[in-house]
Amino acid sequence: MGRHLYSDESKVDGFRFAGAVVDEDDLRRLRREVLQWRVGHARRWHTSKEKPEARKHALRRLVRLRDHVDIVIVEHAKTHPEYVAREACVDALARWASDHGVTHWTLEQDAPVEYRDRQTIAMLMHTGEIHRMTYRHEAGAAEPLLWIADFAAWLWTKGGSYREALEPLVVHHEVVREPTRRAA
Repeated sequence: MGRHLYSDESKVDGFRFAGAVVDEDDLRRLRREVLQWRVGHARRWHTSKEKPEARKHALRRLVRLRDHVDIVIVEHAKTHPEYVAREACVDALARWASDHGVTHWTLEQDAPVEYRDRQTIAMLMHTGEIHRMTYRHEAGAAEPLLWIADFAAWLWTKGGSYREALEPLVVHHEVVREPTRRAA
């Protein structure tokens, strides 16, 4: 059985990636659950565009998924340019994923950085620093499980009671202090 990682970033007050890890057997059921977060006829759910009531509703539903979704947070302080921080976070998240049985990784689509993301992950696999895994970039509207990562990044960034509500799902939190070898 494979594990799937869905990740999205927040660029507020530094740079952070949030990843939602889901067992392959739970994918279909969790997609159906997350689709219920949408309001009205919306194609997708996007944290920053939702009203507070919709976020509260989604948070209640997310917390109930505690036994089926693990959240990973990798962040980098505002000490380097964004592309360096992102590469360091992708590197760290790839290493965590490799060590924890992730076989498929879907990153939120962001055209300007996708090439560099692919380079980072491919280099780590090529050098044997991480095991081989399938990885791709996908639009948030096309993959509802990315909404969990988007929401987790938002909750963590907001801090306070939002972060406290997310913490029971967080299985790993890492602050990357130095850029990767390639990004330096």
